[in-house]
Amino acid sequence: MTKQLKLGALIVAAVASANAMASEPHTKHGYTVSSQSQEIVRNNYGECWRNSYFDKATEGRVECGDAVAAKSEPVYQDETVSFSANTLFGFDRDTLRPEAMDSLNNLAQRLSQSNVESVRVEGHTDFMGSDAYNQNLSQRRANVVSNYLVNRGVPSSKISAVGLGESQARMTAQCQAEVNRLGKKVSAAKKRSALIACIEPDRRVDVRVRSVVQRQVSAGSVEGERPAVEPHWIPGPASNIHGYTRP
Repeated sequence: MTKQLKLGALIVAAVASANAMASEPHTKHGYTVSSQSQEIVRNNYGECWRNSYFDKATEGRVECGDAVAAKSEPVYQDETVSFSANTLFGFDRDTLRPEAMDSLNNLAQRLSQSNVESVRVEGHTDFMGSDAYNQNLSQRRANVVSNYLVNRGVPSSKISAVGLGESQARMTAQCQAEVNRLGKKVSAAKKRSALIACIEPDRRVDVRVRSVVQRQVSAGSVEGERPAVEPHWIPGPASNIHGYTRP
């Protein structure tokens, strides 16, 4: 074969190779991408066409089954709504006052929202009385408030009631000291009334609410997902080869 013929054959082969390369879809991020739709090329079975550069850990895409969509993990917000026992009940009583209804109705409306995860009603007493008596009284009060909220639409599956008695009484020492400073001229009855008024904050019902705050995920923000194309990247024409169909 003459030099001219060899040169001609090489030119023809180069042109054919170039044409073949131009006719095939371009590859990007481990997948073959169509130049027309700029979507990943799939075979006749609907499977994404991975190329030799494919790395599932870094290149996998959700739509190809090679990556997992990012999930929005719930974020919890806790808050405590406190009611003075004197607002809800009479002294040493477990029957709701009529004036307590409006406050509890407003609370029930809030707690009926779908994002409320759980509600814990805690009853508290002051230190006056025996431990057993205070425990029982605090539990009865917690039950009364819990039942009222359920009757006003709060799902019973979300709410619980617990009596804590005087275990979290905080005003005992301070109030006893204040009463002792009244002196001997003040009668025992007045000292007792002053003590009961002073330790009022310990007589309360706490409603502890846990709500779910949804974490927003921006559109297309998916774990493991890669863009189909990058800016300034211009793919070549697609073709039907190796059993893969043009998108």
